[in-house]
Amino acid sequence: MIYYTKDELKSSTAITRNFGSLLDNLRTKKLEKIAVIRNNKMEAVILPIEDYEKLKEKEEFEEHTGIYNLIKVREQEPIEHGISFDSVLNEYGIRENEL
Repeated sequence: MIYYTKDELKSSTAITRNFGSLLDNLRTKKLEKIAVIRNNKMEAVILPIEDYEKLKEKEEFEEHTGIYNLIKVREQEPIEHGISFDSVLNEYGIRENEL
């Protein structure tokens, strides 16, 4: 679970009125993140760009790792369990030169 300090919880109105200074607080690390509250419900989180990019890189790495692991598992399966490329093209009515 992610926890937020009192200073990190901001109403959407407060964010609108103080956007520049809140961005400065993120840039200078006075705040780690800002949770946007609207109608008493947390709607979004504002992060420094570096943190967001790290999260996206991690997500992409995990996706690639999952694909790699799936390929490794499928490489171990007998060829008889597979579907030929031609049968997939035929099933979807696609010609190879259309790819």
